[in-house]
Amino acid sequence: MLLHFGASRATCDVDVLVLRGDVRELRQAVKAVAHEFGLSEDWMSDAAKGFADILPPDFYHRLAPLALSFRHLRLYALGRPEQVAMKIVALREQDLEDLELLLPQLSEEEKKVLIKIMHHVSRFRPDWALKIRYFLQEQGWEIA
Repeated sequence: MLLHFGASRATCDVDVLVLRGDVRELRQAVKAVAHEFGLSEDWMSDAAKGFADILPPDFYHRLAPLALSFRHLRLYALGRPEQVAMKIVALREQDLEDLELLLPQLSEEEKKVLIKIMHHVSRFRPDWALKIRYFLQEQGWEIA
């Protein structure tokens, strides 16, 4: 949120979804970095994997590369529609803060994508889809 969307609130961890490669290898590297720099071993969190089903098949088209110079690591931020959908489903206090930032930034095209994500999610998690629908309706969205 801080690196790509300009959030003013920083967190103590980095959320990660591993799309390819060996997660065990990444976890070992995360531990090594934690020990080297005196960080908590959970400074990089893969807890978002529990919400990865929200991502529609075409989400990778909206990934935004982060301009960080690493030799063996490429980092991307999820698109705004995917971020919004995941934050609505999680809906923790900090997610509400992030939604205050993200919702006004959504373009008309991104709003359409968010509605498509809601319909995608309804096929396997109707409860999550309803949560998205109700939240957006509370924000004044008209959803057919």
